[in-house]
Amino acid sequence: MTERYGIAEWFGERFDTMSPSRRRELAQAALGHAPQPCCPFQGGKPKCGKKGGVCSIRSGHKGPVITCPRRFDENDLIPNWLSRIVGFSDAYLAREVPFMRSPSTGRAAGRIDIIVSGDSAATTWFGLEIQAVYFSGKGMQADFELLSTNDDEMPPAPTAVRRPDWRSSSAKRLMPQLQVKGPTLRRWGTKLAVAVDLPFFEAIGGPFT
Repeated sequence: MTERYGIAEWFGERFDTMSPSRRRELAQAALGHAPQPCCPFQGGKPKCGKKGGVCSIRSGHKGPVITCPRRFDENDLIPNWLSRIVGFSDAYLAREVPFMRSPSTGRAAGRIDIIVSGDSAATTWFGLEIQAVYFSGKGMQADFELLSTNDDEMPPAPTAVRRPDWRSSSAKRLMPQLQVKGPTLRRWGTKLAVAVDLPFFEAIGGPFT
């Protein structure tokens, strides 16, 4: 049977514990008929910038698969993780830093997240690549429309077949980024860390044994 992945987290809230009225409210935001809620994972809690507001998806009782990179921002999990690995006592994350320029226009031709030591006397830094997962199949529009009027206690099943697209997320998206950024940072004498969620990690082979 083909799996149907549906919403796991929506605008930062667990979908399976939402009331019918809350699902209808968020459906209006997802359809563009109401203001976007704030993202609870980002510092300062700005308005959600992801169309539809789906943070993660899931099928049945499987663990959620992250579809929005901002989902990784909760409690500064990634900077804290990387700080422990590299031995920083304090660190901060700088996002979307230009690191290459087009030879023809001089404009930024590549961007990267970097983690820098919080020690004012330190100059050590590391690159960071965060990759969420794309999904294949029909989009969520029909689900949003159904949820905008549904008042059942249990949320309706996903309207279409869709699944995480591990190939597009890894070979077509993540690997080209690593092929450019990894060698560049190595020439500069530093390294690149990569953060993905557990289902993605397992889908592309998991840890070496």
